[in-house]
Amino acid sequence: MKIIDSIITPPVFNYTFPQDKEEILFFDIETTGLSPKTSSLYMIGAMFFDGRCSSWKLKQFFADNYKSEAEIIKSFLEILGRYKYLYHFNGKTFDIPYILNKCEKYGIKPDSHCISILNDKDGIYSVDILALIRPLKKLLSIQKASQPELERWLGIMRKDQYGGGQLISVYSQYIQYKTIANGKAPELEGLLLLHNHDDIKHMLDVCSILSYRDLFSSASDIAITDITPGSRQGRCINIYFSHNVQIPKETTIIKPFPASGEETIPAGELYMELGKDNAILSVPLFYGNLKYFYPVRKKAAAKDCYIKKEGMFIPSITLIQPENYNMQFYITYHDQICFYALPDETVNIKNPFWCNYVKLQLSSLVKTT
Repeated sequence: MKIIDSIITPPVFNYTFPQDKEEILFFDIETTGLSPKTSSLYMIGAMFFDGRCSSWKLKQFFADNYKSEAEIIKSFLEILGRYKYLYHFNGKTFDIPYILNKCEKYGIKPDSHCISILNDKDGIYSVDILALIRPLKKLLSIQKASQPELERWLGIMRKDQYGGGQLISVYSQYIQYKTIANGKAPELEGLLLLHNHDDIKHMLDVCSILSYRDLFSSASDIAITDITPGSRQGRCINIYFSHNVQIPKETTIIKPFPASGEETIPAGELYMELGKDNAILSVPLFYGNLKYFYPVRKKAAAKDCYIKKEGMFIPSITLIQPENYNMQFYITYHDQICFYALPDETVNIKNPFWCNYVKLQLSSLVKTT
């Protein structure tokens, strides 16, 4: 087994991790196939943040022969034991089950700390980046949530030009050349190491996509800066707001409002131009008579217990009613779209209604829990 140490250059995009960076370990494995029973593990890369030099460092455990699997796994488990959180890309589906299967094969028993991380199904200590990004894919118009595609979406071009599957034959050639003392072995070893290096290095950049989840959480800090009439889809309103989340890429988000059971009412869509530190939320308005349905505790039918209100309303993409919020109005009782009556001072940016409304729509764009 060879151990290769290197310093990772700073990522193109920064991400503020919810955990202490010095408690996080990134990892990625390289194998000669998908099945741990019929393939070999030839590399594990582990990346960690060194606070003493404020740099990410990579340690690669590389099998320079076919007899290094157990040694590689033991070395990885030793370093994992020093960290509280493990980040990976699709590791929940592939990398972790693969390693656990190999542990069973070689009679390796990880300590309780490592087992609690590797067997974490709740994503608290074992963080699968792919699982967190996948709900954002459609919203951000990402075609495919593979790591190379996510890197391309961010505009990142990596040095490595190989896919993991292509390197299986490269590793086989490397072992053959190394056995016969062929001078090409070091070159092939460099290709293998580079692929693993770039996979792990660019996980830091890909993590920046998680900042959209942070923005869409109810805890995000926003401030309304302006409110103006809009022209999209006829009568609508533009809500300008600033945010404190560092997103990697400006983007346009379109989210249809749920349709009403009343077919004559167009559902419309939420349209947002999301900038690096500000955004414009454009929402269609509805004028007419809507109903507020009272909570029913008696035997009366809920659909018959309501009051009507005429006026201008703004739709919501969620039916969730926050505490101490305005009354929700509906077109029909079973609708999956609700409305809020516009406040009297419609363009008053200091009215808490607007900040609450925007945060409610943001937190409903994707399921983040």
